[in-house]
Amino acid sequence: MSSAIDRLKSRTPPGGAAGQSLWASWLELLGSMRFAISLLTLICIASAIGTVVGQNDPWVNYVNQFGPFWASFFEPMGLFRIYNAPWFIAVMAFLVASTSLCVWRNTPKMIREMRVFRENIREGSLRAFGHRWEGEFDEKPSKLPNVITEWLEHKGFKVKQSVRSNGTMVAAKAGSANRFGYIATHLSIVVICVGGLLDSGVPLKVAVWATGKTPVNGAQMADGIPEQARLAASNPSYRANLLLPEGETSRVAVLNTDDGLLVQDLPFELTLKQFRIDFYSTGMPKLFASDVQVFDPESGERFDATIEVNKPLIYKGVTVYQSSFDDGGTRVQLKGMPLSGERDYRFDFDGVIGGSKDLERVGQNLKIEFTGFKSINVEAMPVNRDEADVSDLALGNADELGAFQTNLASVLGPGVKENKDTRFTNIGPSITYKLRDEAGQAREFHNYMLPIRLDGGVYYLAGVRDTPADSFKYLRIPVDENGQIDGFMRYRAALQNETVRAAAAQRFAQQAFGDREDGAQLVSSVADSAKRALDRFAGTEGQLSGLPAIAQFIEATVPEAERERASDVVVRLLQGAMWEVYQFSREGAGLPRAQPDEVHGRFVQDAQIALSDLSLYAAPVMFQLDQFEEVKASVFQLAKAPGQWVVYLGCLFLCIGVFSMFYIRERRVFFWVTESNGGSRVLMGMSTTRKTMDFEKEYAQFVSELNSRSRPGGGAPAGEQA
Repeated sequence: MSSAIDRLKSRTPPGGAAGQSLWASWLELLGSMRFAISLLTLICIASAIGTVVGQNDPWVNYVNQFGPFWASFFEPMGLFRIYNAPWFIAVMAFLVASTSLCVWRNTPKMIREMRVFRENIREGSLRAFGHRWEGEFDEKPSKLPNVITEWLEHKGFKVKQSVRSNGTMVAAKAGSANRFGYIATHLSIVVICVGGLLDSGVPLKVAVWATGKTPVNGAQMADGIPEQARLAASNPSYRANLLLPEGETSRVAVLNTDDGLLVQDLPFELTLKQFRIDFYSTGMPKLFASDVQVFDPESGERFDATIEVNKPLIYKGVTVYQSSFDDGGTRVQLKGMPLSGERDYRFDFDGVIGGSKDLERVGQNLKIEFTGFKSINVEAMPVNRDEADVSDLALGNADELGAFQTNLASVLGPGVKENKDTRFTNIGPSITYKLRDEAGQAREFHNYMLPIRLDGGVYYLAGVRDTPADSFKYLRIPVDENGQIDGFMRYRAALQNETVRAAAAQRFAQQAFGDREDGAQLVSSVADSAKRALDRFAGTEGQLSGLPAIAQFIEATVPEAERERASDVVVRLLQGAMWEVYQFSREGAGLPRAQPDEVHGRFVQDAQIALSDLSLYAAPVMFQLDQFEEVKASVFQLAKAPGQWVVYLGCLFLCIGVFSMFYIRERRVFFWVTESNGGSRVLMGMSTTRKTMDFEKEYAQFVSELNSRSRPGGGAPAGEQA
C-alpha cells in the first residue's frame, strides 16, 4: 500500500495539484467574459471621468474647482491625468491579455465549428428540433438526396451527404462567416487597446528611462536646452506643443510631463510665415490658419504649406495640428499713472507680451508681467437708443463684484448689465498684466485702451482679479470734458493733498453758510465736519478709504436709530466738499472754474464712485495702453502616433465584426431521407444561432416549397403532425 502511494507521489508535478489548480483558476479568470466585462466597465467609468474632469489643467484650477482637500485627494488617484495614470494603463493591459486569451482559446473552436457540417446527427436529435418538417416524396431514396442537394445549393447553402445503412443524411449550412464576427470583434478590442497603449505615455516613459533623460523646469531652460532634457527625433511616440511667432523658425517642441518639461527634436524645421484669423460677428474665431514653410535638413527639400483646423500637415510621420493661437511677443508702450500720492504725473513704460520688468518708480518693489494682449475685443453692447453715438462703443464679459455690506453700492462690477437690445461691436485693444510683490503674490489687471460708453456715461475700464479662476471686476473711470482720463487723475491727486482738502472744505462752508448772521461759527463747524469727511474718504496709508470708510465710521459712532439721518448729512457735506476739490484740481491745471451743469455734475458723481473703489483696485499704479506693434503666434500640436493606424485597423475589425454578427445569419438544415411506400420519407430540421423574423420567414418558405413538391397530404411542419 505504501509503495503505491509513493509511486503516485512521484508522478505529481512540482507544486502539486493545488498549484496547478491555482494557476488554472487564474487563467480561467483572466480569460473569462465576466473579467473582461469588469475591465471594460472600469475603462468606461474612467473615460467618463476624463470627459467630465478637465485633463492636464493647471493645479490651481483643480483647487478652485474641488477645494484643497479634494484636489489633494483626487490627485494621487491620477484623475487629472487619467489616460496616462498607471492604473488605467494596467487595466488596458489586463484587458488586452484577457481578450487575447479569450481569442486564443475560442478561435480554433469556432473555426472548427465553421468547417463541420454535423452530418452525423441522429434522427432522434433531429426530431427534437423546434423547426422541423416531415413528409413523403415519390423519388427513390437513391435519387432524392441529390435533388435536395441541388435545391439547397441553389439557395446558397453548402451541402454534404452522409450515406448510412438505413438512410441518407443531407447536412447543409449557410452564414458560417457569422462566427468571424465574434473573432473580429474580440480581436478589435485587442488591436484598439494596443494602439492606445502605443499612443499613451508608456512609450515616452520607456524612452526617457532607456536614454536616461530628466525633465527640467522653465527656469532651467531659460539659459538653453540642457542635453538631459532633449529627446531625439527618432523617439517613436509623443505629443508635443509648439508656440511659434510670425517670422520665427523652430526645430524643437515641448512635452509637458508630471515632473517638468522635455524638449523633442523634430525631423524638420518649421517657419511661420503668416498667421491669419477671421471672426464671426459675435467675436468668436471663424477661421484661423497658419502659412508655414517646411525645411528638411537631410534632403534639403523646402516647401510651403497651410495648416488649418482639421487640416493638419503630415510629414515624416509627424502630424502638425493647428491647435490654437496666442500672442507672439507684441511690443507695447504704456503710460503709467500713479494711483496714490499727491502728484499727478505720467511716465512711459514699454514691454513685450510674455516678458516681465521691475517697477521702480512707484515706491514699491514690484515686478510687472505682461501676460496678454488683444487687438480686437468684440463684446455684446447694450444699445441706448436715446444716444446717437453709441454704435461704436460697448463692453461685455464682465462679472459682478456684489454690493458693499453697507447701503452704499459700488460700481466696481459688471461692465454691462443685462439688456435685451444688444449688438456685437469691436471695442478696441486691451492689455493684461500682473503686478507681483516681493512675497511672490500677484494680482492680474485687464485694461482697455479706448473709453467705452456705458449706462449713459463714457468710461475707461480697468479690470482686476486675484486668481485666474476669478472673473475680472471692472473699475469705471469717467472721462473729462475732453474725453481723456487726465481730469480724473488730477481729481485723485487733489483729493490726496491735505491742503486742498482743507481749502475745499472751507470754501464749501463759506459758500453755503457765509451770508448768515451766525455764519462765522457755523462756517467753522461745517468746514471742520466737511474736512473730516474728506479725510476719511481720501483715507491714509493702511486705512480704509472711500464710501466704506465713511459707512464704517457712522456705524461705529452713531446709534442705529440715527444712522440714516447722519448718513444723509455726511453725504451732503461730502458731495459739496468734493465739488470744491474738483474745482481746485482744475485751477491747479490752469482751467476755468467748472459750471454746475449736467456734464461736470455727472463727472464728479462718477469720479467719486471710482475714487471710492480705488481701494478695491488695490494697485499703486495703473497702466494705459498707448501704442503697440502686434506679433501673432500659432500654437501647434505635433504628434507622432504609431498607434493611430493600429487603432484604425482595430476599428476596421470592429466594423467587420459587428456587420458579420448582425447581418450574417448562420443557419443549418438537415434532411434525413429513408425509404417509404415505394418512395422516400424525409425528416427536415432547421436551426440557427439567433432566431429572427428573417429566419422564421425562411423556414416558412422552406416548408411551403417542400409541401408543394411532396405527396399530397404527406407533409406537415412541426407541431402540425397528426
